[in-house]
Amino acid sequence: MSQYWIPLALLTVVAMMFVLVPLWRLRARASAQLMHVREEKNREIFAERQKELEQEMLEGTIAAEDYQRLVSELQRAFLSDMQGLQSLQAVAPRRVAALMWVPLVLALLMPLAAALLYHYKGSAQDLQLPVLMKAVGDAPDKDSQAVALAKLADFLSERMQRRPNDLQNGYMLGTLYLGLDRHAEAVAAFQHMLDNMKPSPDRATVLGQLSQAQFLETNGSVLANASNALADGLVLTITPQTQAAMDEALTLNPNEQSVMGIYAVQAYFKRDFVAALKYWRRQLSDLQPGSADAQNLRQRIASIESNLPEDQKAAAQGARLSVVIDITPELAGKVSPDMRLFVYARNPAMPMPIVAQNLAVPSFPFTLTLDNSMSMTGMQLESAPQLVVGARLSRSGSAVGKSGDLETLSAPIVLKDQSGPLSLTINSIVP
Repeated sequence: MSQYWIPLALLTVVAMMFVLVPLWRLRARASAQLMHVREEKNREIFAERQKELEQEMLEGTIAAEDYQRLVSELQRAFLSDMQGLQSLQAVAPRRVAALMWVPLVLALLMPLAAALLYHYKGSAQDLQLPVLMKAVGDAPDKDSQAVALAKLADFLSERMQRRPNDLQNGYMLGTLYLGLDRHAEAVAAFQHMLDNMKPSPDRATVLGQLSQAQFLETNGSVLANASNALADGLVLTITPQTQAAMDEALTLNPNEQSVMGIYAVQAYFKRDFVAALKYWRRQLSDLQPGSADAQNLRQRIASIESNLPEDQKAAAQGARLSVVIDITPELAGKVSPDMRLFVYARNPAMPMPIVAQNLAVPSFPFTLTLDNSMSMTGMQLESAPQLVVGARLSRSGSAVGKSGDLETLSAPIVLKDQSGPLSLTINSIVP
């Protein structure tokens, strides 16, 4: 807090000087006038007393020699008083003149002080960041880019020492270290972030990055030295420290990207492709639909699925949910052939369905199996801790419910605990 209070105090002093100096000048002017009045008064008193002494000598009250002595004393006292007043009159203007320079000096020093504070305590050094990042983008070849990235990493590391609570800087540094295969330094950067960050939704992401850095630190050399990791049947190690970070991340986000990636890679090199696909699908569910990362991951999933043996393809498709849909007799008469039946499953905490089907009006009761091939966003049924399943007969043909539609919605269910078909009965009208 001192970096804020010190400039505030200096600015307050400067502001006070602009008020106090005129007051001091006014006070000095008033004091000078008062001294002039005192001088005139002293002269009057001196003259009156001198006349009194002369009168007393003429009347014989005092002797001539006493008169001379008293007049001499009166003159010395008068001169002493006048010299004291003149000294005060000489000092006051010099004092006021000196004070007049105080606001000007402070006003000139403030920019210098601000520049020094900005250089040593502010963000002056951060002006190098755009230059370093531009150097990375302008690098003509990989070697030059590696040198530029190393300089950028050194700058971000020094910046983290100056600003340990700058989480954006720490995250940038950690991911940069990962890209440079400096895994131990990436671990230190992400651990530093966790030690300094407050509880927030971003903690899961940082824990995931930490576990990824720890995983690569443990297994990086094994992967680098393997001629064909898949053919060699590598067994990748997850240390207790890495597992602890992964477990904590999953409690905050069950589909945390980096953790799903670690589990998928481990399963892939064990040649457990079904498990790898499940983890990659969960990873896909946490990506922005339509993003480059989501498209690349979908291509990877499709490529592996196409090469699976027939007996593994069904298992690789992921979770399924069988739903039996019926309608109450009271509402059956309101059904018309031009309606559309929408059946969907979603996370209770989210409005967007995970999977959905748009069908012509069937004969009730009607059985439908929901699976991940019906995904709306790339998310998977197994990615949600709970599901609610709904069925809606839409008069307008729109997936968005409107007044007059017929619908039903299940209570939340846990997919893995659902042993048989889920029964739904359309029993209400959208108001």
